[in-house]
Amino acid sequence: MARRRSARKRKRFEAPSISALLPGTLEKGKPRKPRGRGASRKRQRAPALSVVFARWGISHYIAALLAIAALASLFILLSDDRFIVETPTVSGNQLLDAGEIIRRAGLEQTNIFLVRTDEVARRLSLIPQVKEARVRLGLPNRAEILITERQPALNYVREGATYWVDEEGRIFPASEFRIDLPVLLDDDSSASVDEQHLVPGLSQAIIFLHASMPELNEFNYRRDFGLYFLSPEGWRVYLGDGQHMEKKLRKWRTIRQQLLQDGGSVKVVDLRFDNVYVKR
Repeated sequence: MARRRSARKRKRFEAPSISALLPGTLEKGKPRKPRGRGASRKRQRAPALSVVFARWGISHYIAALLAIAALASLFILLSDDRFIVETPTVSGNQLLDAGEIIRRAGLEQTNIFLVRTDEVARRLSLIPQVKEARVRLGLPNRAEILITERQPALNYVREGATYWVDEEGRIFPASEFRIDLPVLLDDDSSASVDEQHLVPGLSQAIIFLHASMPELNEFNYRRDFGLYFLSPEGWRVYLGDGQHMEKKLRKWRTIRQQLLQDGGSVKVVDLRFDNVYVKR
């Protein structure tokens, strides 16, 4: 009897259960977790759009109306032809053509509210003859360009072409050769550092020397000697760079008087160093 009971128990445990024979019954049979209060709270935190509008106060409606009005006004301002710049006015130009300035400014047929004055001034300042440019706007479509041009201080001759140079050493195109200005002859195209600026201090040195010795109107520059000129006696006077011109001018006047008193032929007077060298 005991043996039969153990066999029945073994068969009972080895027999497949109903859940194993029917797929999905395990999942269906799992007890579901009761819904807590958190889920219902999440649904409650997402109210419908109508509820949101219902909760708005009068200040919210006023802000929305103001925003819509601002967008509508902006659209009108940007699309109205009355605010389109037609032809800007130009003032302060003497060397430059007004039409070229207007073309480079790029303001024509532009809505005045889209004009960036700083960007227009930057474009105009790229013109070599322009030292400073400003742009003023006025409603409904008025634009004024104010130009400050570079003033030529000397003629600069390089490779047969004549340019002008202002007091700051900026090179720009010349419309003519000015006989009232001193001349710098660039013997080997080395007086310019980048074809737009002279060697620092060079223009100031020439302006100073010409003002101190009006009889001298022509100066030369070479890479190995720097700035030099021919004296009225035909002597070649080397000055080197454009620094310490007052000191070099004093030395020149002193040595010139001595050489004139001594007599004899002189070819070169070198003032580039502390000691003066004379080549006869």
